[in-house]
Amino acid sequence: MSEGYRKSVLADGIRVVTERMEHVRSVAVGVWVETGSRHEPEGRGGMSHLIEHLVFKGTATRSAEDIARTMDSVGGQMDAFTTKEHTCFYVQVLDEHLPLAVDLLTDILLHPSFNAEELEREKSVVLQEIKMVEDTPDDVIHDLFAAQVWEGHPLGRPILGTREAVTGYARETALDHFAGEYVPPRIIIAVAGNVTHTQVVDLVGAGFNGFRRDARARVDTPAALRAGVNLVAKTLEQVHLIMGFPGLRHSAPERYALFVLNDVIGGSMSSRLFQEVRERQGLVYSIHSGVQAYTDTGTVYVYAATDAPNFSKVLKSTLKELRDLKKAGVTQEELKRAKDHLKGSLMLSLESTSSRMNRLAKQEMHHGSFLTIDQMLEAIDGVRHEEVQALITELLDEERLALTTLGPLDRRNLPGELRH
Repeated sequence: MSEGYRKSVLADGIRVVTERMEHVRSVAVGVWVETGSRHEPEGRGGMSHLIEHLVFKGTATRSAEDIARTMDSVGGQMDAFTTKEHTCFYVQVLDEHLPLAVDLLTDILLHPSFNAEELEREKSVVLQEIKMVEDTPDDVIHDLFAAQVWEGHPLGRPILGTREAVTGYARETALDHFAGEYVPPRIIIAVAGNVTHTQVVDLVGAGFNGFRRDARARVDTPAALRAGVNLVAKTLEQVHLIMGFPGLRHSAPERYALFVLNDVIGGSMSSRLFQEVRERQGLVYSIHSGVQAYTDTGTVYVYAATDAPNFSKVLKSTLKELRDLKKAGVTQEELKRAKDHLKGSLMLSLESTSSRMNRLAKQEMHHGSFLTIDQMLEAIDGVRHEEVQALITELLDEERLALTTLGPLDRRNLPGELRH
């Protein structure tokens, strides 16, 4: 167990996890709430994200401007983000300003005013954000892919919601959602930097003192990945594509083997897809593979962008690389290179308090425990060749392939086997 890591559970059920980094002068404080777009009931799409914006817009004692000025006055950074399964609010400040950071975060989460005028203003900010995503094809394609593979499931809905839904939300609806979701058992406070665990527990305990709220019951339906081809026509210079296969849930025991496999496919510059499709054939500027994981499911995907005349070549080359992997397998040299790349990336990320804070929270959320750096390095090193091969056979199944494209394309551009 890392000397720097400690965990406590407050009386109200809030989990506090800290990692001490004595060699830095900063501290990153994150409040993570286990609520996101997949937990929104029908008719409340985008509500988690709207609330994430709203809490910064004023509390019982601070205006939106006060909140911004408080952070700026100490040179701090403050931000928030919403995903499909959680919402995070975080600040990064010098260690001496930790009390201020905790005070601010507890204030916006315990006493947000949800002012009606601010709500209308923030709705229009979110509508601008939706438009910005619509103007960014490499963002839109991820929403289109999710809508296709998780059709009919909350995971398939966009995190930002739709213009119609967001425009229609009343203050009471937002308050009701907030009260049912922002509850102690779903909250994790993660702090990394030059702090002691006792100091954090004292500050957080005082800040959340008397916070009692019952969690609203949820019905989490399992999601099954839907295969198929979805071509979305749009006038663009390039065709963007995502090819996806079933993946693994967050806490799957084979997750490290999947990280290694992803690195070999398209997770690094020496990966098969980058080297073949970009470097040797020059068909794309951008191509990479990735892993998406949720509590109960996941995907492995390849993203690429190319012009319409080259689309078929890109698709065929990508499929050929995946088929070669299935036939001949990963080489020992690739396995070693992928492990070294993953270990290097992990070590480099450790120099930042915010990435350590992220790691703390995600390990607590996904596994209910903490792995030290050495344990993570060992887990990467321990991935066996046959584990990676087993995942290739299990996951890269063309019968279960999902393909989403966005751009100037019709079915005639598809290779024959995908035209059905």
